[in-house]
Amino acid sequence: MSERDLTRPHETGRRIPPVAISETSTLVNQTGSWKYIMPRYQDGVAPCNAGCPVGIDIEGYMYLIGQGRLQDAADLLIRENPMPAVTGRVCHHPCEDSCNRASLDEAVAIHSVERRLGDMILAAPPPPAPERTRTETVAVIGSGPAGLSCACFLARFGYGVTVFEAAPEAGGMLRLGIPEYRLPRAILDRQIERIEAEGIEIRISTRIGTDVPWAVLDGFDAVFVAPGAHMGKDSRIEGAEGVPEIRPGLEFLKEVNAGGRPELGDHVIVVGGGNTAMDCARSALRLGADVTVLYRRTPREMPAIPQEARETKEEGVKFEFLAAPTAVEMEDGEFVGITCQRMELGPPDDSGRRRPVPIEGDVFSMKADTVLTAIGEDCDLSFLPDEVRTNWGLVEVEALGESTSAPVFAGGDAVDLPRSVADALGAGKRAAIGIDHYLRKEAGEDVGEVPLDDLRFAGGNVSAMRYAKDEDPIPREAPVNDVVTWDQMNPHHYRSVPRHEDHFHAGIDLRSAFGETNFGLSQKEAIEEAERCLNCGVCNRCELCLIFCPDMAISRREDGGFEIDMRYCKGCGLCAAECPRGAIVMTREGM
Repeated sequence: MSERDLTRPHETGRRIPPVAISETSTLVNQTGSWKYIMPRYQDGVAPCNAGCPVGIDIEGYMYLIGQGRLQDAADLLIRENPMPAVTGRVCHHPCEDSCNRASLDEAVAIHSVERRLGDMILAAPPPPAPERTRTETVAVIGSGPAGLSCACFLARFGYGVTVFEAAPEAGGMLRLGIPEYRLPRAILDRQIERIEAEGIEIRISTRIGTDVPWAVLDGFDAVFVAPGAHMGKDSRIEGAEGVPEIRPGLEFLKEVNAGGRPELGDHVIVVGGGNTAMDCARSALRLGADVTVLYRRTPREMPAIPQEARETKEEGVKFEFLAAPTAVEMEDGEFVGITCQRMELGPPDDSGRRRPVPIEGDVFSMKADTVLTAIGEDCDLSFLPDEVRTNWGLVEVEALGESTSAPVFAGGDAVDLPRSVADALGAGKRAAIGIDHYLRKEAGEDVGEVPLDDLRFAGGNVSAMRYAKDEDPIPREAPVNDVVTWDQMNPHHYRSVPRHEDHFHAGIDLRSAFGETNFGLSQKEAIEEAERCLNCGVCNRCELCLIFCPDMAISRREDGGFEIDMRYCKGCGLCAAECPRGAIVMTREGM
């Protein structure tokens, strides 16, 4: 048909426009040469990783579980966290508060998955101790989470490590301060045995400054100070001095955790709103007492882990908020209770929480047989030499735990950090990196500066794997160190899946039970929970970009990843728009 025929008016009066017809394929006529923007695979950082005080690649081990690689997932976890069976039970899991999945339905139960992997690790024999590659030795003061973490990573870096522990058994506050119903001693013992198997010597019943003078530590090339906070703060209750019925909560917990069962009477008041207060209340309940927690602020300001506070209430402990003890009440020389002051919330104080302010004239009495005070603890740092500067009872340190005296580093409760197991583990890891860098520099090695920004997960905690340049089991596509937020992801490819909740002991008699109450998840449930992970910011090879590309410019590589043929990509951005995880970005060509 001629051009005239093609453009001849039809019966409708409309003309058919000229149509360009190519006799060759797009292999010859490349279609992407006129674009000015282009897609690029770019892995970001999942917010759980950035929010983890330990510095764990959470998204990484979740990805490996989703691939059916459970052992690889466990290996990746233990490379960053030497105590996963512990943190899976007692960590306050801020990673879950950061989880993007909460914007879809519920956050992934990361702590439950970590606990299951941790128990799987403990069930296997420990690997051989790492090779001793350095001549230097390091002393660690304290075998709590900070001390054991630092010791573990130093051993992996090739150093000889000796841990000095004042108590008869290792574990620090993990053993002395956390009740067995939260952290069974068998779990803690196996976790410590595994850390010792890294080639670490632990000297128990050895208090620095008493059993061993500080001068003995001069024989080591570096020292890490993490003695833990074992001294309860003054109760500030008028007339409390010399009254045996008013006792520090931490002392009570140490007695109970050592197997003691002190007589408390029928009515116990616990003063405080932190984790120590919750542990005191639940332990007193198990000893047969009727327990009330007295807290001077509201539930919103309580520093205790929300789950711990919730479980405390569910077990039957009562709470009296906006009230503070002021004085002891005695009758005929016998302790009968305390006088309390009603409070109201005023402006925020230095902690960022609203300050409790007394309501003038509003006082009341509370009867009690025992009062346990849990309003905070301090560290005993009297053994430190003068050149190690302290401020308000804490060691002054730099980013990697360096004190004002070059060979001395510090972490855990001894420095200005949140007092949690996870923060202590992270501090120990950072100090190990700092000590390794310091000793290498002292040995004359050209080490430069520690690339902290590169070691951190998007400004969060550091990765020991990155520092040691260990092989990464996760396939990466042009990684960048930025957190991927929910608004950068495409939720339309996800469906709502209920979160698996931990299983608790049903019908337990709390008046005598100190056994573990939270049984966690089964392995099947933990795997299903890991599969709820959205793998935020990371290409997990779901193929949606390949499926949605209108120009067939995306193809799969031999290694399972994808590549974009820019000769045919028009820069339409459909792949980036459809990517569920925000792992594809649109950039100007050449940038």
